[in-house]
Amino acid sequence: MSKLSRRAALLALSALASLASAALAGAEPATPGPNAPGPNSWAAHGAAPLKSVETILIDASPEKVWAVVSDFAHYDWLPGVARIEADGGATPEKAKRRLIMGDGGVIEETLVRWDAERMTLAFHRDHDDVRRLPAINYMTHVTVKPAGEGKTLAEWKGRFYRGHPFNDPPPGLDDDTALAAVTALHRANLAALKARVEGR
Repeated sequence: MSKLSRRAALLALSALASLASAALAGAEPATPGPNAPGPNSWAAHGAAPLKSVETILIDASPEKVWAVVSDFAHYDWLPGVARIEADGGATPEKAKRRLIMGDGGVIEETLVRWDAERMTLAFHRDHDDVRRLPAINYMTHVTVKPAGEGKTLAEWKGRFYRGHPFNDPPPGLDDDTALAAVTALHRANLAALKARVEGR
């Protein structure tokens, strides 16, 4: 080994010894650079999708219930809705509506499915407002099913995410809050549908 190589090896050993001594003495580790990975950088982040499915028995034929459910432009029977502005008829992706709420708020929605044969339709909210509903990316399906003896089972199903899409959601924007709020919304909507169809 040449004198130069021997000297480089000695310097490297000396540096390693110094680092080991500092570690044993409890020296603070070097501050990571701005592009260094964080302590949880390997963990998956983001909320999991949630689902709420509610049903109600309506004392009316499926055809009568579908006549109300299928009329996307006239859901003024929904709780809290003062009036509706709509266009596009029943054409998926073209049919849109603005629910003008009694408190002055506005909910905008787009029809994404309309199937008369299966008596089902689906629509999603175009904008998230976690102050009104602590959930985001909310999409819902409303389906009408025969229940025998001239009755109908109406199903209101929603898929969504909690209001805070990342890890460690603050109180009020967590999974439990989102699920409870959407479930309550579905139950209220179904109760309003039942009242509308049954004439109460």
